Amino acid sequence: MLALLRRLLGRKKGENNETRERQKEAGLWSHRTTGKASTPTSVTKQEQQMNELDKLAHQLEMVTNERNELQGILANYNNKDLNNRLNFELEMLDMEHKKVMLDLQKFPKEISEALYKCEKLAEEAVSCSILHSRLLNEWTQLKEKVKTVREENRKLRKQQISLQESSEEMKMLCGEAHEKMYELSEKEKQVG
Repeated sequence: MLALLRRLLGRKKGENNETRERQKEAGLWSHRTTGKASTPTSVTKQEQQMNELDKLAHQLEMVTNERNELQGILANYNNKDLNNRLNFELEMLDMEHKKVMLDLQKFPKEISEALYKCEKLAEEAVSCSILHSRLLNEWTQLKEKVKTVREENRKLRKQQISLQESSEEMKMLCGEAHEKMYELSEKEKQVG
């Protein structure tokens, strides 16, 4: 565990010696020289290492508590009589057996309910299929009727156009005939 902590803190054998050698090389005047400020990356790295150390300490505490709790349970379990342990295990097995038997008794009812639902769904699917085919036939018939109505409408438009043209021709002919009759009546008045 300590080796892991050392590794996280970055202190392995020999790393601290390098720092001491630099201090020796700097000599006595090293405290007066302006040293380089620590870089932000090394500060954040140290913070990360401290956070990791806190996490590991917390995990170690949790594991220790869990170990102590399990040791207490084991000591209590070992002190009990063997017959009591067997009776307890037998009761647990008996309860589990009863639960399984109840589940097995429920299966036939659940199966019959599922079959009933499947039959109802099958009937509904058949009725939906029949309804779908009817609607499809009606849709096809309506489509044909719409087609014939459009054809009739087109024919009626052509007839309407031809009737309008003939009506305009009749109006023009009537107008010409009226003018001729007026001219003839004027000529008769002048002659008579």
